Amino acid sequence: MTALLIILTAALAAAAPVKIVAPDGSPLRGALVRVKLLDGRTYEFTLDPEAPYKISSVPLGVLYVTVVSWKGVPVGYTAKVKVGVNGTVTVARIGRLVVHVVGSRGQGLPGALVKIYYQGRLVEEGRTNESGVYATLLPEASYRVEASYGGRNAAAGAAVKGSSTAEAELRLPVYAEVGGVPLTAAELAGIVVLAAALAIAVYIAASEYAAWRRRWHARTIVPAG
Repeated sequence: MTALLIILTAALAAAAPVKIVAPDGSPLRGALVRVKLLDGRTYEFTLDPEAPYKISSVPLGVLYVTVVSWKGVPVGYTAKVKVGVNGTVTVARIGRLVVHVVGSRGQGLPGALVKIYYQGRLVEEGRTNESGVYATLLPEASYRVEASYGGRNAAAGAAVKGSSTAEAELRLPVYAEVGGVPLTAAELAGIVVLAAALAIAVYIAASEYAAWRRRWHARTIVPAG
């Protein structure tokens, strides 16, 4: 696993990597982190798993690592790290949110657009998978989740707790799709009725035309005398 923070101690030549991760082991890319040393120095930086942040001449003892925010949402999680010992900071205030976007029959809607808001600000967005599910990691907080599919929209609240999984179901009035167009049950029934009416109209028109042709032939054909 990539180190996210490298501590270079004043007394030891070796570097001590510190990993800052979510409860499932995922690195918190883009998280705002603050490190406080015993000598009073404070460093603040953004996590990048591919470019570890380095702090030099760190006195032995302990330092305090605080994850200030992630995805623009406050986290405020602080851990004490022993200097010179390889360690991992697991941020317990990160949880998992699983969003289910379903139609009126409970069927999953793949490709639905999901938007997640914190205090009115868009945190992230994405599309549901083939099962109509969108899953993500978020800081512990309350969110508003919106989903849209084929012009249909729904919204729900979701409370994410640290080190656990929260689920939200958004049900859209989509009963079936015809030609790639999502339809409600009433719209589908209307199409079926319209199709049946058109079929009956065509049948009646064809029957009337056939009868007219028969009458026309009867009038124009003169028996040989």
